[in-house]
Amino acid sequence: MRAMFAWLLVLVSLLAASHAAAVTVDVRLTNNRFTPNDITINPGDSVRFINDQGFHDVRADDGSYGNTPGNPGWQFSRTYTTAGEYRVYCTLHSAPGVDINVGMNARITVRSAFSIVQGLNGTWVNGNNLGQGFLFDFQTSNSFMFGAWFTFDTATPTGTELGNPGQRWLTLQGNYAGDTVNLQIFSTSGGIFNTPSTTTTTQVGTALLTFSSCTQGT
Repeated sequence: MRAMFAWLLVLVSLLAASHAAAVTVDVRLTNNRFTPNDITINPGDSVRFINDQGFHDVRADDGSYGNTPGNPGWQFSRTYTTAGEYRVYCTLHSAPGVDINVGMNARITVRSAFSIVQGLNGTWVNGNNLGQGFLFDFQTSNSFMFGAWFTFDTATPTGTELGNPGQRWLTLQGNYAGDTVNLQIFSTSGGIFNTPSTTTTTQVGTALLTFSSCTQGT
């Protein structure tokens, strides 16, 4: 089972984060290699490719940008504004998709502009589905998230007793990085109110939770 969520924030207090100035990272082309060949940057940062040795060029794997092959001395810069992974290669000495540790290829990872912070703690709910929602707790010391998911079965249950089978209270937990959390979903059963009975907790699914801002997650 894979769960996807799109919820609006109800309770959150988030301090505005200051954004660092854009930077330029230099990548050298020497001896049929990009150095460094695995770069992580922020949105708005640039990568400047500098040919120090040999006859080379730089080309995006998808062909969306690049320069003309040439001898040492040329420079080519590219600014990355959108989060994601971008790969480049030299058309004379490699091909798209080749392992960066094998061919003359490089990988540029652009971080998300939004990062998870403890200010996201609180209750989240979709206004179109009142009575259901989440309670999130983010621990910044170890990048860990715990969540309680209050929802219901997909079919209307029979009976009106308290705690009927249609009510689903699930828990979620996992570690986060950047704007994303990979979670395991657990269901606990066998408990009796005010009784020290033995309960059973079973993993029933996984979830991928991504925040695009301090007020919306998917």
